[in-house]
Amino acid sequence: MMGTQIQQQQQQQSGADGAGPPASRSQVHGSGGLPTLRNRASESRSPYVLLHAETSVAWQPINEETLARAKAENKPIFMHIGFLADHLCHLTTRDAFSNNTLAAFLNENFIPVIIDREERPDLDIIYQNYINALDGIGGWPLNLFLTPDLGPIFGTVGENGEVCRDLLTVSQTTHRSWLENEQKCREEAAKAQPGLERFAQEGALPPDSPPGTTTSPGSDLEVDGLEVDLEHVDDAVTRLKNIFDPVYGGFGRPGEPKFPNPARLSFLLRLKDFPAEAYDFIGDEDVEKAKHMAFETLNSIKNSGLRDHIGEGFMRMSSTSDWDMPHFEKMVGDNALLLGVYLDAWLGNEEGSKLSKEDEFADIVLGLADYLVSPVIRQENGGFISSEAAYSYYRKGEQHMRNGAFYLWTRREFEDVLGPQASNIAAAYWNVQEDGNVPQERDPSDEFLNQNILSAEQDVHELSDQFGISAEEILQTICSAKEKLLAHRDKERVRPPRDTKIIAGINGMVISALARTEIAAAAVDPSKNRKYIQAATGAARFIKDNLWVDTANTVDADGEKVLYNYWHNGPGNKVLRRYWHNGPSETLAFADDYAFMIEGLLDLYEATFMDTWLKWAQDLQETQNRLFYDSPLPANASQTSPRHAHTGGFYSTESKTISDTILRLKSGMDVLIPSTNAVSASNLFRLGSLFNCPRYTKMALETIKAFEPAMMQHPGIYQSLLASVVTAQLGVEEIRVDRNEHEKITEFRMRPRGHARALIELHKGEAMARELGDESRGSLLDIRSRLL
Repeated sequence: MMGTQIQQQQQQQSGADGAGPPASRSQVHGSGGLPTLRNRASESRSPYVLLHAETSVAWQPINEETLARAKAENKPIFMHIGFLADHLCHLTTRDAFSNNTLAAFLNENFIPVIIDREERPDLDIIYQNYINALDGIGGWPLNLFLTPDLGPIFGTVGENGEVCRDLLTVSQTTHRSWLENEQKCREEAAKAQPGLERFAQEGALPPDSPPGTTTSPGSDLEVDGLEVDLEHVDDAVTRLKNIFDPVYGGFGRPGEPKFPNPARLSFLLRLKDFPAEAYDFIGDEDVEKAKHMAFETLNSIKNSGLRDHIGEGFMRMSSTSDWDMPHFEKMVGDNALLLGVYLDAWLGNEEGSKLSKEDEFADIVLGLADYLVSPVIRQENGGFISSEAAYSYYRKGEQHMRNGAFYLWTRREFEDVLGPQASNIAAAYWNVQEDGNVPQERDPSDEFLNQNILSAEQDVHELSDQFGISAEEILQTICSAKEKLLAHRDKERVRPPRDTKIIAGINGMVISALARTEIAAAAVDPSKNRKYIQAATGAARFIKDNLWVDTANTVDADGEKVLYNYWHNGPGNKVLRRYWHNGPSETLAFADDYAFMIEGLLDLYEATFMDTWLKWAQDLQETQNRLFYDSPLPANASQTSPRHAHTGGFYSTESKTISDTILRLKSGMDVLIPSTNAVSASNLFRLGSLFNCPRYTKMALETIKAFEPAMMQHPGIYQSLLASVVTAQLGVEEIRVDRNEHEKITEFRMRPRGHARALIELHKGEAMARELGDESRGSLLDIRSRLL
């Protein structure tokens, strides 16, 4: 393969110094009358892309103009995909793309394109799959060499070491291969395409179906038409038991990196709250084992280095299986999902009306919620940002940012801030060592020399015995130490850079988590619950006012009409845009943005009973259906295509694309977070009950059907969608209440999540229907649907 040849040549050329003069303000003269190639990163709204506006590389956006230029000049495309929070992406920007020699070589011989993975997750997923097939690895930054029509020639992911030298070497090798073997490069890229297309077939064709066939469920799909059932839910638990880490919690082989994986933890916690029929089918033993796996993992993460023990929030992942060597970036979406999981664990382990701040996980829930509504994450306009970076200055006035600097401590700092006695207790509690607590084998570059990553190694009772004072005094000392260390950190250190994009889908996650947390906070700390619901409402209002736009009447800053939505038919169609950063993005929202926003709005409606949010959830659902739903064909029809399989479920992207190489994906797998199709199926079931709309329920069933073969074969990676299988088999749990039935509403909202459920407010007409009998309910609900 060409990729292997390039790897071999790269090793041989690893000492090359590069060629070409330094780039002059990132400009290269075009050929054939084309305009000068210049750095256009400043035209983006992405904070990550904007960071590259002052680098020497002549960055281009990914659009028709860029592809046309690559074809006209017959140059490969160099595509860099990264995100602001990642430390290795920061090093690449600092050490590689600001290097004039590398920049000049890229500018002269390639068309450089830069992608924020959070702006274009579709491209990131496609090419991550390619690099994983090539090397068995993935990650960021992802640097790719592509044909002018975006076919992959070669790619590398970020590694520690000399970023600039390695990238220059592989760039030179790839350029030479293109000059000497262009046809072979194109042929190898073409050979990679079928593999990418097979990757895109999830939810489109069953594994054994030949191209051109369809598994359309037809127009009369009922629950009886589903082959996947409660048995496969039990199979998923069995698969997860086989990969559970009994020592440190979490899942995977010993020594492998670990992610918290809130989708998996949520599934395990939900089992005990499924209806009795499902509970009986799965069995008491597996339900208890599932709860044990979830609780062990949540406790391990809570006490580990993955948690910011001083300011709250969790890091994205750990490079070690014991959770104590974090990648220090904090992703807001991950933290919102973890808040929902910890909330379910808290609610599921206590009796609702008896919640207390001393309950297991109560401190995590309230701390996470406070972190999400803090000024660090919540903007003044009401929206929630995307992430905090892994890197920062350790002290004010330093010249270089360091990985994890904001979260690291020395033993001397503890003593200076806390004093001798308190520092001894706090150091023992958080495992702070005189020479640092990062072993040499985990720090080969001495990056964390004499530094400590905080983790709760001992509980207060062990420390009580060790120091000969009461557990209450130990706890008070730890709480006081946390306050003092937080004040010192805020005063003396520079907070990590933030990616201040307000992404629609991430805001939906936070809205959902805060709306659900409000009722638990009200039971233990009434000063907090109103703050949470106000923040959730403010974010929903901001997204609605700023990212929910009528594309028929959109103009740019110069007053010119903008055709963002030029492939949609009909005037006045409203759509979501992906994010806000000093204005709405040109990038339109993806299916996951719609799915998570709808879920957030449904949870916000349950917390407020404001019809505004329910009506908007329905509007968003109708738009998601129109733009992304793969409507099944009638039985025996076969009009399928790579972009329309007609098998049900939601594609991640719209049909229109600038290149056929940008595949249309339809995923039901949980990749750390719940899949778009799992969230969408749950939303459709809930909306079907709320609006008494069989069409929504049918679409939910069709969505499950689309992934049925894969779920039956690999249930362990389709957990969230399997939760909707329970709903498909046993129905939505519907609770009908009057607005003033506070106890009934509180009881409903105090319960942890199980399968899909709907809290339906009885209007006057519906209350009359209840008195008259069930036969009147349907027509009155239809009237309510039209009124809303």
